[in-house]
Amino acid sequence: MKRAVLAVAIVLVFITTSTTGLPQGRRGFGGGGRGSERAEKARDPVCGIMVDKNPDLSANYRGQVYYFCSKADQEKFKEAPDKYAKK
Repeated sequence: MKRAVLAVAIVLVFITTSTTGLPQGRRGFGGGGRGSERAEKARDPVCGIMVDKNPDLSANYRGQVYYFCSKADQEKFKEAPDKYAKK
């Protein structure tokens, strides 16, 4: 009886850890379908992290579009774009 309970517990642990380890945005094991599409990324020129290209958090400067992680970074850029823009 103890061996059966132990075997069931091991199987449950294995199933739980194997299904929660899937990358976000994927459904199933094939990786195809709508969930596998990824948003385009850009580097925030103020803090340097990678962000999704969100038009609400963007600014145009000298023909280039810049994307930001927050409104605060967007405002910093707008105050001094030459400090953060690519040269």
